[in-house]
Amino acid sequence: MRKAKIIRTRQVVSPLLTLLAAVALSGVTTVHASDNTDKTPAVNESVQSSATSQQGQAAATDRKAGTLSDDDLEKLIDRSDATPTQDILKMKDGVPSDQQEAWLTVAKRVADQGLSTSHREQVILYNETKIVVPAPKAAAPSAESDASNQASNASAQNPSSAASSAAASSSSSSAAASSSSQSKPEAAPAKNEAASAAATPAPVTDNRYVSVTDKNAVLYADLNGTKKQEGAAVYQRTFKSQAKYQKDGVTYLALYDANQTLQGYMNQASIKVAAGAGGVWTNASGYASLTKPGQDVYGNLDTKQVIKKSDDVLDNTYFISGAYHHLDGQVYYSLYDSHNNWLGYMAGSGFETVNSAEGAWAAASGYAKVVDKNYAIYNSFKFDATGSTDHYYQQYFKKVGQYHHVNGAVYYSVFDLFGHWLGYVNSAAVQNVTIANPEGTWQADDRYVTVTDNRATLYSDFNWTKKQAATAVMLQTFKSTGKYHNLNGLTYLSLYDKDGNWRGYINQQSITAGVSDGGAWLPANAYTTFTAANVNAYADFNQQKVATSGAGLVNQTVNISGQYHAFGGVVYYSIYDVRGKWLGYVDASQVKTTSSAAGLWLPHDGYLTTTQSGQMIYTNLDSFAGGRTTTANYQRTFRIMGEYKHYNGATYYSLYDGKGNWMGYLNSALGSESKEAQGVWMNYNANVLITASNAALYSSFFNMTRDTSSLYGGVYQVSGKYSHVNGTTYYSLYDGNRWLGYLASWATTPYMDYYDWTKPSQSKPYPDVNMYPNLSIEVDIAKQRVYIKNGSTNLYTMYASTGIDNSTPRGHFAIQTERGYSFYNANEGMGARYWTSFLDRGVYLFHSVPTDANGNYIVSQAKMLGKQPGSHGCVRLTIPDAQWINAHIKVGTPVYIY
Repeated sequence: MRKAKIIRTRQVVSPLLTLLAAVALSGVTTVHASDNTDKTPAVNESVQSSATSQQGQAAATDRKAGTLSDDDLEKLIDRSDATPTQDILKMKDGVPSDQQEAWLTVAKRVADQGLSTSHREQVILYNETKIVVPAPKAAAPSAESDASNQASNASAQNPSSAASSAAASSSSSSAAASSSSQSKPEAAPAKNEAASAAATPAPVTDNRYVSVTDKNAVLYADLNGTKKQEGAAVYQRTFKSQAKYQKDGVTYLALYDANQTLQGYMNQASIKVAAGAGGVWTNASGYASLTKPGQDVYGNLDTKQVIKKSDDVLDNTYFISGAYHHLDGQVYYSLYDSHNNWLGYMAGSGFETVNSAEGAWAAASGYAKVVDKNYAIYNSFKFDATGSTDHYYQQYFKKVGQYHHVNGAVYYSVFDLFGHWLGYVNSAAVQNVTIANPEGTWQADDRYVTVTDNRATLYSDFNWTKKQAATAVMLQTFKSTGKYHNLNGLTYLSLYDKDGNWRGYINQQSITAGVSDGGAWLPANAYTTFTAANVNAYADFNQQKVATSGAGLVNQTVNISGQYHAFGGVVYYSIYDVRGKWLGYVDASQVKTTSSAAGLWLPHDGYLTTTQSGQMIYTNLDSFAGGRTTTANYQRTFRIMGEYKHYNGATYYSLYDGKGNWMGYLNSALGSESKEAQGVWMNYNANVLITASNAALYSSFFNMTRDTSSLYGGVYQVSGKYSHVNGTTYYSLYDGNRWLGYLASWATTPYMDYYDWTKPSQSKPYPDVNMYPNLSIEVDIAKQRVYIKNGSTNLYTMYASTGIDNSTPRGHFAIQTERGYSFYNANEGMGARYWTSFLDRGVYLFHSVPTDANGNYIVSQAKMLGKQPGSHGCVRLTIPDAQWINAHIKVGTPVYIY
């Protein structure tokens, strides 16, 4: 709602008509008519014209069929909210929307009449508009009016002496008139007497009980509008009305409390008449739990007739069906049971008010045995069943409270015998029993027990007061000194720690008993590697007897097959070697564990040169999965960066190459270790041809003494070699008996009197035949060479051995379709592999060096390769060369032999 604006205007002969027109044009919501009666209204002609037009329209509306007359509209003016200083005119329900302006015109006329007769402020409430016309200012009071007002006030304070007060007032007025007659006109006293009589209404005897029903009611201290109390302070209170007054058209009641003390005056419209001192019935609901003994239950609130005591219905719960605010200041409630039988009236202080039908919680203790299977167990008093007594038949509940429901039933709040709350059960389903020792009788116990259930609880008592969760003492060992066989069927142990402190009661099912102060054996499956010689394994839990000394355990990985959490607070591992031999108990705080049988990683820095071929380099020491072998890494040197003393007894090095790439784990027995990056010295005897003129010669790694410029093209002797971690092999080079230094093997080539027929003739890759459209093969019989050419450009040179006695045909030929993996010629006593025909459809071939009847290569024949003819007409090649021609040279490729 909008905050009202206030506009003051002047009072005129027709004080509201022009004002209402101004309201309609300006849109204001609150208008005050000023009491400056001696000035002309400042309203322009257009506003007056508008107001006149609206009056005409309203009159025309009245003349329509079915519209309300002015008399009907006047009846729809509500004046019940008048105060001692104001007449308040409100619109009642029933005014048609198209006649509300007509209603306002009628209300204006009524307000004009009230202003002239009562001289009181007039307030019209019209929709959201509040129109206030103040009363005209009164003349200064004379002595007569003062005396009259005093008499009126005195009469108001004591209605029984109203007549004497009025007489006194009249006497005073006459005296005042006499004393002032010399200075005032004669008519003045009469005027003052009339004013005095109007301001002092005569009381009318009243004898009724009334209750305040208006939330905004005001209690006045006098009849001149002095407020004493209002709103909640007086709402619903009951008073005795002993007199009533008519003032300015409003009836005011003189209200007294139970002690016959005047409390003030109130507009009669704010009250309702009650039948008696109990006051009027007011709406009230809820539930009353009668938990207080000795409280009165009344049958009549006027006579206070007691019909019973609360002791007769103690602990029952009743419906609250209404309330009475009694003259005595108390609130009395009307109570009914669930069958709508009326109990009576009770003071609100005599019972406990609750908001739900189960009533107030009441104490209950002890045990109850389930004797009826057919009752539900409820989670709340919405009666949502979560169980049934059928499941607990003949079992015991522990009661912790009760509710006397308004339905007449008593419900127990129950726990099972394990301390779990079950819900609410009807008392009719159980039978109360007395059990002297539900926890059972103490029995001696003398055992060491280990807590092994992390869901368990340590209790302070057998009311299941939680002392500590088992998670806080999980796997700890205690001494059990006593036990109880509880009513719930379980056995509970009384536990003490090593310092003699009592720790609580625990369910025996939550522990595992041990055979000694070591506690219970608990399973474990882990490994540890002993890294210090001062950590012993013991034969007992007091560390008095050594089972295996630390010197015998150091650098050994053992299996942990079990553990003990000893009473003394130490955790011990039970350890075994790979052969299953028990080694003793070791203090867990002295070792580190791992789930891997490889044991713990141990630092190790060095270099390992592999010395065995065909061995696995592992990537996992549990599954022994491998990714590499020493075959491809034979006689290579790697960096050692850590080791594992495996449970199987072997030591495995973690290896990295010279670029920092991890290679895997290798058994240390499969190589030789060195502290230097070049690895270990390896025996190697060979003659080499120096093929690089600028390679470095080192006197040590890496102290260069000279280069190979003076040695280039010479043949020298190698007496040993190193496979450096950087990936290079270094020869120890001699010239006769004179040591020259260390030389990288890439600067040499092996020197021998024959060619290696097991390898390609050249170190460079074979050409890609698809890249050369003019590919051809030439065979030079004189040089015992084969050339792979593209046009005139030589791409690759191969060692060859042609036919003896010029048996290899010369001329131009072409590769034919015939080719195969191998053949054997029994007449010649030899065969070959990877053959490809170039003449006579399988007669003249390119093939490998010859093989015997068993498929073995004939070395004596192979050494002729590149040196001299040895075949019967075919062209012999190295094994890889013959294989490449067989796989890549296409049919039709030209062959030129000369």
